[in-house]
Amino acid sequence: MVEIAELSAQNTLKLPPEVAARFRPSDRFVVWVEGDTLHFKRITPRPVTDIVGQATDEEPMSLDEINEIVHQVRRQRRTE
Repeated sequence: MVEIAELSAQNTLKLPPEVAARFRPSDRFVVWVEGDTLHFKRITPRPVTDIVGQATDEEPMSLDEINEIVHQVRRQRRTE
């Protein structure tokens, strides 16, 4: 598929409808230039289930430990 995109005076790239339909307005892209060629690669975040499902050897922190860390950070911020 070969389509033409247009760069506006406001530095907005207008994609042809056939191309834009493949993406969502919130999609993000990595962009790089090689000579006169502009490359776009959609950034696809890992699913949350992949991140949550990762096993760790550490025990989860207790609520008391989390509470203590929060208090330490707050004390540090007050003294700065």
